[in-house]
Amino acid sequence: MPHPRRTGRELDLDVVGEAADPATLIELMTRTRPQAVITDYSMPGGDRFGDGIKLISFLRRSFPETRLLVLTMVSNPSLVAAMYAAGARGVVLKSHGLGSLVQALRVVLADRVYRPPGLLPVAASEPADADAVRARLSPRELEVIRLFTGGMSVGDIARQLQRSAKTVSTQKISAMRKLGVDSDQALVEYCLQASLFA
Repeated sequence: MPHPRRTGRELDLDVVGEAADPATLIELMTRTRPQAVITDYSMPGGDRFGDGIKLISFLRRSFPETRLLVLTMVSNPSLVAAMYAAGARGVVLKSHGLGSLVQALRVVLADRVYRPPGLLPVAASEPADADAVRARLSPRELEVIRLFTGGMSVGDIARQLQRSAKTVSTQKISAMRKLGVDSDQALVEYCLQASLFA
């Protein structure tokens, strides 16, 4: 959680704390009131406050003066748009390296919004269109994703659909690749944001 400090013409950054889970992050923010926070999109131990979109929204409501910078492996434009809609001032892809993180931090500390290069722009007011998402997936992939986001395991889905677990896993991975998500959590959040099975 950096605080800026001006020395001469350069802007130096002071790290005022580190947190390994959402509860510690919130405690530190309450105590230090930093100008900016860099948080991982997926944080362990988020039982009480959650992580991802839920945590970003909570931090934005609770600490409106703090600029939120989200570090993530998620590159799906609709999910990134959801992060901005929830209150992130910047999103940095982990694959872009430390230089991008420092650049993004300077942008948000200057009270501007940082957008990662190389991502297709998706306005925060334009969530993923459910029909467009369905059109990208085969009927079998769509069925697997519907059951998975409903809480079933790959094994349960295989038994229900009378397919092998390997086939179901392959269909799930194929759907995730087509949707541009790289984790189960990102898949569930993408489907929720797109109201895919509402």
